[in-house]
Amino acid sequence: GKKDWNFSENPCNNKSSWFTPPPTHGSQAINNSTVTCNCSFTNGECHIVVIFDFYTSDLLEFPKVDFSNMKSIPEANRDLDGVLPPSLSKLLYIKTVVLHRNYLKGIIPHEWAALKLETLSVAMNHITGPIPGYLGNITTLKYLSLENNQFSGTIPPEFGRLVKLENLILNANYLTGKFPSSLANLSNLKEL
Repeated sequence: GKKDWNFSENPCNNKSSWFTPPPTHGSQAINNSTVTCNCSFTNGECHIVVIFDFYTSDLLEFPKVDFSNMKSIPEANRDLDGVLPPSLSKLLYIKTVVLHRNYLKGIIPHEWAALKLETLSVAMNHITGPIPGYLGNITTLKYLSLENNQFSGTIPPEFGRLVKLENLILNANYLTGKFPSSLANLSNLKEL
C-alpha cells in the first residue's frame, strides 16, 4: 500500500502525497493511490470519502487523520494478509467494505456491528468460527457476502433483523443445520 502520506498537508487539496495524477493520454496508471474528498459539507468543511490503494494494515498507521467520514474501502483481490481490524469501527460514515479475495483470517470483529454498512464482502478469505450473530445488528446492510471462507455452525437467527438485505451469500463454508425461520422477515431478499 501507499506509504508516503504527508500528514502535514491537507488531504483534500490534491498534493502529490495524497493524490495520484491521472495518466497522460495513451498511458495507464499503474497504481491509483488517490484520496477523494467531499467538500459540500456545511461551513465549507471537506471530509475524506474514499481512499483507493488502501490496505487494511495502513488503517492502523494513520493516527493523525480523521477517517470518520470515509465511506468506502474497495480492497478486493489485493493479497492482504492478517486479521480484520476492529478499528474499522471508527469510520462512522463508511458504507462499503469490500475485502474479498485476500488472505484475511480470524473473525469478523464485534466492533463492526456498530457500523452503518450497506455492503460487506469478506468472501474468499480464511475467516473462521461461527458466523457472528452480531452482524444482525447492521440493519442497514443490503449486500452481505461471506462465501468461500471457513465459517462453521448455523446461520444466525439474528440475520432475520436485516430487513433491507437483498443479497445474502454464504456458500462454500462449513455451515450445518436448517435455515432459521427468521429469514422469512427478509422480504427484500433477491439472492440467497
